[in-house]
Amino acid sequence: MVQRIEIATENHLKPCRMGQSGMNMDTLQPGQMLGSYRIIEQVGKGGMATVYKAYQPSMDRNVAIKVLPRQLAESAEFAARFQQEARIIARLEHPHILPVFDFGESDGVTYFVMRYLEAGTLKTKMEAGPLSLNEIDRLFTQLAEALNYAHGHGIVHRDLKPANALIDGSGNLFLTDFGIAKLLESASPRLTQTDAILGTPAYISPEQAKAESINQRSDIYSLGIILYEMVTGSVPFVADTPLAVILKHISDPLPPPSVRKKDIPEPIEQVILKALAKDPSDRYATASEFLSAWKRALEDGETIQRSPEPKSAPDSRTWTALDQTQGQPASAPSSVPSSSSKGLTGWVVGCLVVACLAFSVAGIGILFLNWQTPAFLAPATSTLFPTLTPLPPTQPPPPETTSAPNNTGEILLQDDFSQNDQWGTLTDADYSVEYDGEALRMKVFQQTSWFVWSTASDTAYQNIHIEVTATNNDGEASTAFGIMCHLQATSDSYYYLVMTPGGNYAIALTKEGETDLFLTNDDQWDHSDLIVENKATYRVGADCGNGRLTLYVDGQQIASVTDSTFTSGIVGLYTWSGENIRTADVTFDDFIVTTLE
Repeated sequence: MVQRIEIATENHLKPCRMGQSGMNMDTLQPGQMLGSYRIIEQVGKGGMATVYKAYQPSMDRNVAIKVLPRQLAESAEFAARFQQEARIIARLEHPHILPVFDFGESDGVTYFVMRYLEAGTLKTKMEAGPLSLNEIDRLFTQLAEALNYAHGHGIVHRDLKPANALIDGSGNLFLTDFGIAKLLESASPRLTQTDAILGTPAYISPEQAKAESINQRSDIYSLGIILYEMVTGSVPFVADTPLAVILKHISDPLPPPSVRKKDIPEPIEQVILKALAKDPSDRYATASEFLSAWKRALEDGETIQRSPEPKSAPDSRTWTALDQTQGQPASAPSSVPSSSSKGLTGWVVGCLVVACLAFSVAGIGILFLNWQTPAFLAPATSTLFPTLTPLPPTQPPPPETTSAPNNTGEILLQDDFSQNDQWGTLTDADYSVEYDGEALRMKVFQQTSWFVWSTASDTAYQNIHIEVTATNNDGEASTAFGIMCHLQATSDSYYYLVMTPGGNYAIALTKEGETDLFLTNDDQWDHSDLIVENKATYRVGADCGNGRLTLYVDGQQIASVTDSTFTSGIVGLYTWSGENIRTADVTFDDFIVTTLE
């Protein structure tokens, strides 16, 4: 049997051996209607699809339409597969995935409708010149987060390459073309019967090149090639023909990045080498794991410039007063490491004292640092904070038997974040709380803003159970997130119950003007083996009532303490970054409040 291998190059589908060249796609003409979309012009063409700029009258906007090869629609198998895969792809909602608005079939033409960007690509950006390490970190983070999100929804890209990463005018990256390679691989009889391989030679994984079954680790390899290229300025394997490049991926040793660029720090080189292992089982298991290793390598190599570290305050952890209108950092509360061997290091309890004041107006709960007094705050609050000493710690009760949370009570509040009008939102240079599709996303961008929270309403609840699904988008094991309860309407005082993907947790009391008081583990972070480490998503629960606060993670009781400082109040969500971590990024979904039984 003569095997015919088809390879998706950057611009076309080229046969390397016997057979006809790429699949035919009829050209759509300007002014022609495709479903409800009016074609404006062709903006791109490849072996797997042709892309058009089109106008959508119903929404008064331009869109991008990706048209698949016409002859594929003649197959009943492909038509059914297209509908199935298109629905899966259209459900992907992530800040760095180009959204699919619609899909359909018209007069034998199958197509996807996507956001139209006047954009370049990561490929053209790299071709324009070397990238700084800070820029590599920013773009790689966006790309890895997008890929990790797709993998979490069971989607393998199969053709990951710089040309499929669009970059808009603000420099943000949008990954596109999910599922198209899979559609052509699995639904085209002509391809499957000839053992065809679809992929781009420079970025194809060894197992995909050998036409073996693949999973998300194939994308990890392609992502590693992209990082290799961003760091060194070139891909690792080049040859005179696409087939020769493919064979190098299969059998040739990987040229170490330091051979191409002498000054690459060793920790970064090690991360890239692991991602590009020939054996899939030797690579990172997830894009999140890959990203976390990259971040650690940057820290180890001291390759990214950081903002000046805040100074530590005395061990008493008392507040130092400072005029709120001054825009300068003052001393911060001291770091509080966990007593556990796996505890957090470099965490800060509280925040910078440059007017550490939050507000919760119209459902917004945002921590302000270096702020100017908002006009709507009354009475005026430009006076100094007094120096206050925390109350003595409330000792936790003896450990209790782990049990699942009781959420069978009456539903008081339920939100899947589809309405986009329940929660307080705000965007600043240092942080943001915004709706992200049908979810709420909280981000902290700089160390000067250490934590952020938001509330759904000003309703006060008592004796309640709360649950929410939290997704850690930044891949950092030290990002803390969770639930706040009993927020007081007249002051910024409340409880919060938080966890980290590294297995740490805390139940804490915040009283306005005082340093946070951890009610667990003798005022320290604690660690629990019941928290499965480094999962992408957790179900976080909390009981707040009857003088007791209990934290749950994925149905397991993690800790429970007694405290009756507050008995009722507003509920909300909470995100906190570590002292030495530049960002925090958490998405919340499926929020519910029930009566506590």
